[in-house]
Amino acid sequence: MSADHTADSTAVFAYELGFLKSLPRSGWLRAGITAPESVAAHSWRVAVLAYVIAIGEGADPERAAVLGLFHDMPEARSGDVAAAGKSYVSIVDAVDIATDQTAELPAALAAHIQAVVAEHESAKTADATPESRCSRDADKLELLLQAREYAHAGQGVGSMPRYIDSMIPLITTPTGKALRDAALRVSPAAWWDDFARRFGGPEQDQRPMRIAK
Repeated sequence: MSADHTADSTAVFAYELGFLKSLPRSGWLRAGITAPESVAAHSWRVAVLAYVIAIGEGADPERAAVLGLFHDMPEARSGDVAAAGKSYVSIVDAVDIATDQTAELPAALAAHIQAVVAEHESAKTADATPESRCSRDADKLELLLQAREYAHAGQGVGSMPRYIDSMIPLITTPTGKALRDAALRVSPAAWWDDFARRFGGPEQDQRPMRIAK
């Protein structure tokens, strides 16, 4: 494979992943959210949360973050099929889609990406890695956080409790459970409320911000 072909195929791959920035999370549309987050936006926070959870669990945070970052990559081709639709359509396995997506990439790069998707998908199996469990918890926690944010903003209010409640039992690691409970306890606006309260006043330059007890 020539250097130009390698660069070209990688650019094509990057353009494909860019589609995830405009692909809406379809489940939110059914909940009445008219301008829902994109798959890429969801994946970014999943990666951050996976990193955080992995540190708490003594797992490899960089690996967990990468799993979270790539976990919805196949949706660039399959679309984001809402849970209600999965009983009516046949969906190709995510690892198979990732294999097709990376077919033109250099073999070593393709193998790495395929392994990342496969590891995340294995999170519910008996031989799941700690990192895959952290990534899966991050995926569920991110949805819970987003539902709380939509409800706080007055969007899809009637539907949000169902989304939140459905995620609660799916989070399994001790660190994930602690973050889940905190997310339910703390207002989505807490970070901004504290900043806005201090802005322009004598506390403005005080750092770091701390959660009031």
